[in-house]
Amino acid sequence: MGTNRNNSENLSKLNSNYIININTGVVREEKVKTYKWCFQCGKELPERSTEPFCNDYDNYCRSVYYQELRKESEICYREWLGRD
Repeated sequence: MGTNRNNSENLSKLNSNYIININTGVVREEKVKTYKWCFQCGKELPERSTEPFCNDYDNYCRSVYYQELRKESEICYREWLGRD
């Protein structure tokens, strides 16, 4: 969705969802990914949350999720090397 840079109506509505291309002067809307549930515990997140994890227990869900990803990638790497 592109519009002319001189269109003041569209420029006045600029927020984090809009991007201006400096070279062409085109304003286009960019979709922002939002999440409804926490990736780890499944707890419902606030509306329009851009963060995929809840903030309970000092970001416990985020650390556990990435710890599991790290273990899985290490297992795949060791298998690729022929150690397992």
